[in-house]
Amino acid sequence: MTPVVRRPCSTLAVVGLVVAVLLTSCSLPDGAAPVPPTSAASEGVASGDPSTAPSSDRATVTQALAADGIELVLTVPLGATPGAGGADGADGFHAGGEPVAVTPDEDGSSRVAFVLPSDEAATVASSGSTPTGTTDGTDVVSTAVPATIDLVSPADGSLVRNSDGSVTVLDAAGTPLGGLSAPEATETSGPAGRAGVVVVAPTRAEVHVKARGAAPSGTGSATGDGAGPAHGWTVTTWLGAQGVRSATWGEREGGRSLAVDPTPWARQSGIVGEATAWAQLVASEPEAASRTMRDQFDCHALGATDKTTWNLEPWRPDVGFLATAAARCNPTT
Repeated sequence: MTPVVRRPCSTLAVVGLVVAVLLTSCSLPDGAAPVPPTSAASEGVASGDPSTAPSSDRATVTQALAADGIELVLTVPLGATPGAGGADGADGFHAGGEPVAVTPDEDGSSRVAFVLPSDEAATVASSGSTPTGTTDGTDVVSTAVPATIDLVSPADGSLVRNSDGSVTVLDAAGTPLGGLSAPEATETSGPAGRAGVVVVAPTRAEVHVKARGAAPSGTGSATGDGAGPAHGWTVTTWLGAQGVRSATWGEREGGRSLAVDPTPWARQSGIVGEATAWAQLVASEPEAASRTMRDQFDCHALGATDKTTWNLEPWRPDVGFLATAAARCNPTT
């Protein structure tokens, strides 16, 4: 039996930029344009930040999220503490009247949007040691009250944060089942914040947001981007569990070839989508579980995401990932 080829998620993130450089100057089949990996969404949110889940004195709302065997519970703090801005904290609701919006997609995935209110109590100086309102020349950074994500099913599963900020749900054996793309945050008025995920327990993660800017030095108060939005940030992410729509064997370029059609979610959700699609592909097509096939697959995932099908050939030489990328995913020697 051919062993399943596994590649650490960190490796994909490191080589992503290299692949983008290698493929940018190349003309890919079917006119596919090179697409670098999506890793900027979680930039600037430290993974070691202490847990600051919504406090018990703030109203929250929970939303069940599901995708093909994965069940999660999202807990979102409302925009005001009880008694402020309405007893139910209605300031944190979307314009449509709901604090969380879930939009199903054609591939079984769901796009999730929710509002995180600014947390005045937690807004701190950029040095991390002084509170808002300092006059000692430090910069002030606004933060949001975090949301929490709890894994309900599979009961023996776990959550892992990938290097690009996406979150993968693993089964007990460590096989990727699906998960969430890296969260992105925009102020309700438009400008972006910096969103990221912190896994605080095997089955719990938190979504954090910080303002991108900071107060001018010595002003003693947050202004501009550093002040944060008055009504919070809108956070979006993409939940999915189906990585492959089809995988069909045929003859191409004089040999056997597997035409793989990943789902839109797998193509666009970063490392979580790539890992889920590969796991499902080798489960359904064991012949694909070779190093050269994995290198070709990763090359497409990082540099030719929009190609109609990702054509993988088992007869291509095992030259390593970088050489595969330099050959536009189709090494011959």
